[in-house]
Amino acid sequence: MGRKSKKIILKPTLFIACEGTSSEYQYFESWAQTDEALNVFERVNVYPDEDEHRPKTTPYELFEIAKKELDDSSAHYYWIVIDKDKHPKIPKTYMEAEKCGIEIAFSSRSFEEWILLHFEKNDTQFNATECKNSAKEPINCGTKNTPLCNPTDCLTGHIRRQNFIPNYSKKKTFDLFSEIKDKTEIAMINSAWQRHKINASLNQQSLYSLNPYTDVDKLILKLRGKDNKIKWGLTNQSIDLNGWEIKAVISNKILTLNFSHSKPQAIILNQEFELSTFFTASKNHNNSSCVVSSKSYLSTANGSNNNLFYSGDIVEYVIQLKSQPYFLFTVDKKLTNIYIELI
Repeated sequence: MGRKSKKIILKPTLFIACEGTSSEYQYFESWAQTDEALNVFERVNVYPDEDEHRPKTTPYELFEIAKKELDDSSAHYYWIVIDKDKHPKIPKTYMEAEKCGIEIAFSSRSFEEWILLHFEKNDTQFNATECKNSAKEPINCGTKNTPLCNPTDCLTGHIRRQNFIPNYSKKKTFDLFSEIKDKTEIAMINSAWQRHKINASLNQQSLYSLNPYTDVDKLILKLRGKDNKIKWGLTNQSIDLNGWEIKAVISNKILTLNFSHSKPQAIILNQEFELSTFFTASKNHNNSSCVVSSKSYLSTANGSNNNLFYSGDIVEYVIQLKSQPYFLFTVDKKLTNIYIELI
């Protein structure tokens, strides 16, 4: 009997068309070379490369580039990276991309919104990306020579002035990826927070009208082959994510959590579950395990008992609050993260 040959599993390929020919291109080209991306994809092609003569960079032009790649079946997944920044045809770009399955990573006012969220939570509406002089040249506001913006605060000026990236530049020689890569997880959390603060979920039909806004984190998750879900909410409201529903109420420095799930399997509730699931978080997302005072079922109609938590039943936890501003409920091997602002 002949030896069975091993089945070769081919990895997919990813195509990304970027609006920016410097910051965005350099950033995603660097991501394409990481072990994380290459463990998921056979290759990641980023447009426009350095050899591209007069690259097309408006949102609709990038859609047309990606559409041509799709028609040629050059990859398995197709993304375009665009921003608002006074561009025409953004609604048409969204409509046409949705028809053919091309994904969009969008930022408003510009890609710098994604960069900023690596360093802080910010829901400020910036009306300029970079302050320029009468000759339309950057004045490098936020630096020692030009500390203030003129005529209005701009994104890059804020990034430099706050010393997040004091030497930030959109020049091709600036290594943006190295400056922010180690803060990617913070950017993921802060992006979800920003969408929560501006009620982005209520504007799904017109995301391109929002400012500020970014969902570049969706593309980063794709590059990393991850399926993390992050959702923010407030106390006294029900929050649902990935089959979990949770409501938090604060009274006299005590946090009461009511939650249920719709998972097909029962959840084991024990001390390990409590220690690995309930946290408070600082503004910098330093997490501390919560102290659970009590646990009790509000509903056991589906058979829940002291150790097993079945779908549709409701359990209540009482937790001692610390001084940190956020509560974090993290489950499913940390893939599902619900943050609650403790206000």
